[in-house]
Amino acid sequence: MYQCLDINDVLKRKLNMKPKVNFITLAVSDLNKSVAFYTNGFGFPTKGIQEGNEEHCMFDLDDNFSIVLYRRQEFLPLTANPDQAEQSAGFILSHIAQSKAQVDDILQSVLTVGATQIGKIQDEPWGYSASIADPDGHQWKIVFMPH
Repeated sequence: MYQCLDINDVLKRKLNMKPKVNFITLAVSDLNKSVAFYTNGFGFPTKGIQEGNEEHCMFDLDDNFSIVLYRRQEFLPLTANPDQAEQSAGFILSHIAQSKAQVDDILQSVLTVGATQIGKIQDEPWGYSASIADPDGHQWKIVFMPH
């Protein structure tokens, strides 16, 4: 069984690693289609597919965080499971919206450029949310949390 170290023991090791993720890379089957989806649906800023790096495209978001879309055939050999047939890695990316109306606006925007809605909009005491899958099956939850 694995056990977490005491935080004081971890701090003594002085790893100097800040608790931050800087980018997430998503494998996609059609890079051009996915770039258009994330640009037109979510409005993510990008310089597009760059010459010399045609296998991927980076979206620079706030707080030094980026989403990288990588052609699946070039991405899989970089992983521990290069023969992976599954389309998504089994995680959900989430975005916190500023209002219920913004959740609805984002949902409509991504649906018009190829997203698939997962289930119904949820209006619960904790918040309001909609779930979608991008063209490659990567799941997103758009959430408004009023408290």
